[in-house]
Amino acid sequence: MSFNLSKVFSKADPEVKWTVQDSLHIPVAVSREAFYRYLYAKDGDQTLTVPQKLVVDVTLQSMQKKEVREKAVPRLPYVIPRLLQSLRDPDSSAKNYVEIIDKDPVMASSVLKLANSAYFNPIGRRIHEIEQAVVKLGIEGLRSVLSAAVMQPIIQRDSAYFSKSGQRIWQHSLCCAVACELIAAHRRTETFKVYILGLIHDVGKITIFSELCKQFKLNGETVTPGYTAFVPPLKSLSAGLSYLIAKDWGMPKEISDALAEQIKIADGQEVSIFGHILYQANLAAEIYNTVYPRKPKKAQAVLEELDLPINLFEAFEELAQEL
Repeated sequence: MSFNLSKVFSKADPEVKWTVQDSLHIPVAVSREAFYRYLYAKDGDQTLTVPQKLVVDVTLQSMQKKEVREKAVPRLPYVIPRLLQSLRDPDSSAKNYVEIIDKDPVMASSVLKLANSAYFNPIGRRIHEIEQAVVKLGIEGLRSVLSAAVMQPIIQRDSAYFSKSGQRIWQHSLCCAVACELIAAHRRTETFKVYILGLIHDVGKITIFSELCKQFKLNGETVTPGYTAFVPPLKSLSAGLSYLIAKDWGMPKEISDALAEQIKIADGQEVSIFGHILYQANLAAEIYNTVYPRKPKKAQAVLEELDLPINLFEAFEELAQEL
């Protein structure tokens, strides 16, 4: 089964200039498999029950319908389009964002938590007020923190089966966003849009996982579904679903095209600069969770091999101190 995306690549920008390079130290396929094992318990050779197979098939078929996706995926917070629009507005100011934040106590709490992370607040002086956060972060930093704060509840969803999966996908998404931002600065290209790209790139993964959990529960499963139930559909369909959701949300073309490029991305393929940055940032973020804790030198070698900023893992460590 696959999503009907036959026209995706014909719509992409023809000026593709960046060639995808797999890592010799830790190939993408190895990293991806390790990341899925990190997210979901490996259940050996357990096969799906007939009811489980039916749940998987029906759920994946239904997600191809826009009206079903609109019910399964929360609407894009209106702050995100405003932030993207502000990039083109020379008169945009932090004052408007402060007013938005102050009206929502939950959002204010999330913004302050992120603003106090070692990554966003390296000096370490505690920030207690939104106005302080604006002064410390500046307009660019505020955009990034606010985007993360409003996207967190969409990405980090509770699970009926793996209680840590939502949190881990959220941490990975934030690391990927920061990696996108740092790589974009390293390549001297636009940083905020690729930050958003990294933040939302796994929305398809968490959506499929959440919907499968919901349907398994409704079906009264007595056998707890594991790796075998979740990972194969995630591997084959989550990238396509992320693209469709980005289109549903009306994301900028560069973001949608970059997500489309991830669906069949492979070594030697030519992609847009946004697609190339996301590919490398995602690889670095996966390796950070799976290889770096055990073999930091081998993980660091991948950054050097792919000409990535050598401080990526340090930035991820700073993020993890407060998350």
